[in-house]
Amino acid sequence: MKVSTREKKVLYAGIVLAVAIMIYYAATLFSPGDGESLAEKVNTQESLLRRQKEFIGREDFYKKFIEESENDITKIQTRLLPGNSPSGAATELHRILSDFAEDSGVVITQRNNQPERKVADSESLTKVSVRIGVDCQLDTLVDFLIAIKNYDKFLKVEELLINTALQQKQLALRRPLYMIVAGYISTPLPDESTTKPGENTTQASSSITR
Repeated sequence: MKVSTREKKVLYAGIVLAVAIMIYYAATLFSPGDGESLAEKVNTQESLLRRQKEFIGREDFYKKFIEESENDITKIQTRLLPGNSPSGAATELHRILSDFAEDSGVVITQRNNQPERKVADSESLTKVSVRIGVDCQLDTLVDFLIAIKNYDKFLKVEELLINTALQQKQLALRRPLYMIVAGYISTPLPDESTTKPGENTTQASSSITR
């Protein structure tokens, strides 16, 4: 293939430009420029190398930190309600409260599930709550609340509504009392690789029309 004179000029110009760029790069790298000398560049590289060595030297510390964090997560998960279904967790929560009520002499008169809510700053925790009405005396109410607090799963009395009345110059509870008790479950994170809603339907429709 014969190269024309114009093409030769373009090729020579490209070579000259490439050489000029290389010379400029070498000059800025190995000579003082932008307020940084070669010695300063060497010091910067040595500083980065020291930091890398320090990080490698603390490898055991980071391994231990990760193991402790994993153990903490495992302990927290053991205190969650079983399963990852809000409806199933609400059923379990009702069963737990019924057992506590029977043991402490409290009568549950009303039961209502509350809307589940995602826990703030957590993508995997969901709060499941139930609202109950109870008929009891003050001492049995205390036993009921203590049983909730000491349970091996993490339960929380979020709201307690007590009405009182003055009877024969004594303060008495007006029943029923109402409270909201919450537990927590771990819900799976959304899988980005799963098919988007409607995608399968679209593909099925297109295949039918073919």
